[in-house]
Amino acid sequence: MHKVIMMVILLCAMLTAGCQQQQQETPRELNICSSMEGKATKLLVQDFAGRSGIKINIVQLPAGSFNERLEFIKKNNIDCWLGGTVEEYYLASQQHLLQPYQAAEAYKVPAAMRSKEGYWTSLYLEYIAFLSNKDKLHQLGLYAPNTWNELLRPQLHGEIVIPDFVYGGASYGMLTSIWQLRGKKEALRYAAALNKQQITYADHLTEAVDLVYSGQKTVAVMPLRYALKLEERYSHLFATVVEDANRNLLTGAAIINGSKNQQSAQQFLDYLMSDESQQVLLSNGYRYLWHVKDYPHNNLREELLGNVQVPNDDLSWTAIEKNEIIRQWLSAGTEEGK
Repeated sequence: MHKVIMMVILLCAMLTAGCQQQQQETPRELNICSSMEGKATKLLVQDFAGRSGIKINIVQLPAGSFNERLEFIKKNNIDCWLGGTVEEYYLASQQHLLQPYQAAEAYKVPAAMRSKEGYWTSLYLEYIAFLSNKDKLHQLGLYAPNTWNELLRPQLHGEIVIPDFVYGGASYGMLTSIWQLRGKKEALRYAAALNKQQITYADHLTEAVDLVYSGQKTVAVMPLRYALKLEERYSHLFATVVEDANRNLLTGAAIINGSKNQQSAQQFLDYLMSDESQQVLLSNGYRYLWHVKDYPHNNLREELLGNVQVPNDDLSWTAIEKNEIIRQWLSAGTEEGK
């Protein structure tokens, strides 16, 4: 009888050890939804996976309206959302989609560039630029623009392309920056004049680039990093920083509320705020995508940008009133806008 009891105890111990070993060998996972550029996402994720041993599953956030994008995140078992804009994160937090978390080095981020409750934090910032076709500028007898008012030149009638405001980014940043820095009355007066220029609104940034590259248009509005990259690659393209009403174009990260892999998601946000993640992008050519924790003391940024004017964004306005802001801008100078 004693031998039987010992055998049972030994068998139970072996089963318990086997279960524990199986649990230890089960890799931790992290499901990331990214609206950041695919290459940058892959570089960051691969480096983090190598350091942490966490299995990463990535899905790219499809284009669409804000509500369509949120529904995609809700339906796809997402732990972490990488690459969203501050307006998107602000609205997502209002809908209780985000889980608060203060990343390890979040305290280094300026207060205006993160959620004080920890719902999201910014990671990288860039600015608004013009990309111009030098051959077309020469034909028109113009220098490359570096202010919004220069887009009102008669020679640029029908020569300007802007990505649709609905998709946010540099184009929507153009609108809100002018509005906040000049005030509503002057902003809509400018909008009315710009609307007379017969602007082409592109469905995507790549369409805007193609139109300027091919010479079908002369000037496009886009993020500075893309404009500088294209200038380096093609001799007939020229990038200029918008001086009179620019914007901090912020790219961030957030944890989804109810995430099944909270620990992994928190570890990923800590990594994104680290020097290691910053170096991954810098060493792969992303030198014009500045990490927000270096904002106060980045000499390259200051040298390149000079004294550009940037507003302190009111997210309760730029995010919540986005559709109405765009409507008023596009209707300025028309019967509807009167």
